[in-house]
Amino acid sequence: MLGLALIFWQLEHASLYAFADQGRPSPAVYALLFAGLILLNVAVFYALTRWARFVREHPGTSQLPPWLLIGIIVASGAILVTGIATHAGYLRSLDPPTLEISQGFIAFEVSFAALILVPLVLLAVRWSGGYRR
Repeated sequence: MLGLALIFWQLEHASLYAFADQGRPSPAVYALLFAGLILLNVAVFYALTRWARFVREHPGTSQLPPWLLIGIIVASGAILVTGIATHAGYLRSLDPPTLEISQGFIAFEVSFAALILVPLVLLAVRWSGGYRR
């Protein structure tokens, strides 16, 4: 969650600078964006490894059906894309562009991105032979 929050916070920061014609943000913004990507990558790899180990040790573990997981991914992705597009339209409509980051919008993005990533991890372990062995 921290990695996702860093990613979306810094992307919002960079997009607000672009909407306000302020040029490029400082290099620290891009460094924190990269740090968020690293944290997210490590967390997803850890989750994949941990869940695969659990499924190997407990082969009778019941899992959600793939159609439900794919449905969660598609619905969450559609809601996330719609929310981002609506937010971008709102920011473009402001006459004096704002540089304030909306913490509620970041929480929205992080929540729905997590709803996309968790089923992806579950599907990856289920369908990937390397994680099942």
